[in-house]
Amino acid sequence: MENSLKYILEAKDITKYYGGICALNKVNLELVEGEILGLVGDNGAGKSTLIKIISGIIQKDNGEIFFEGKKALINSPMDAKHLGIETVYQDLGLVDTLSIPPNIFLNRELVYTFPAIRFLNILNKRKMYKESQALLKKLGINIDNLSKAVMYYSGGQRQSVALGKIVYWGKKVAILDEPTAALGVRESNIAIELIRNLSKEHGLSVIIISHNLQHVFKIVDRIMVLRRGERVGMVNVHEVTADDVVKLITGGEVLERV
Repeated sequence: MENSLKYILEAKDITKYYGGICALNKVNLELVEGEILGLVGDNGAGKSTLIKIISGIIQKDNGEIFFEGKKALINSPMDAKHLGIETVYQDLGLVDTLSIPPNIFLNRELVYTFPAIRFLNILNKRKMYKESQALLKKLGINIDNLSKAVMYYSGGQRQSVALGKIVYWGKKVAILDEPTAALGVRESNIAIELIRNLSKEHGLSVIIISHNLQHVFKIVDRIMVLRRGERVGMVNVHEVTADDVVKLITGGEVLERV
């Protein structure tokens, strides 16, 4: 089955040392186009290192990365962004003192293009507001007032803004670091449903890093398990139980079932 899958992102034999410590030992990751992949493992398993390599934050020592079937050189976060890979960490990357439209258009602000004033770079705040409204409506995100500083919105609403930003700018792969960690039960369920919709309805391919196996099993298609810097499992979520995954995390046998 695996050979018939279309991968949007592949990491092959990724190896990373910190001094004499091997953080990743020839790790492979395959992300199927349009799927949600869960990446799990104990602290120190290598999850963050792998994601930071794919995101361009740190450099691998060995291995290759392929994006849409072509070898990709990712030496910086901008390299990843240009490919269409966006990482959302727990702080969401939002500016608390700005409202929703400026956050969505941060560093890519729209300006008036009339020839007489184009050189002045005057922000087109009205268009950014309307574009933000249309985006949230398209994604089914219910936020009535977009003008408040984002610090005054709930955690779920802030998460929605961060995810909406990825869709608006045409990203193809979203890497979400503990997307429900700071949310209550209701907001976690809303976030899970939003992530599922972004994948199934808007074509986003998603990697979720999470310690919450209950949430992982609710949303992902497959689960990849790291232990002590090595891949010890890649399984279809419908073919395993949470106990199976816990055994892999804590020292069970290597299991590949995709």
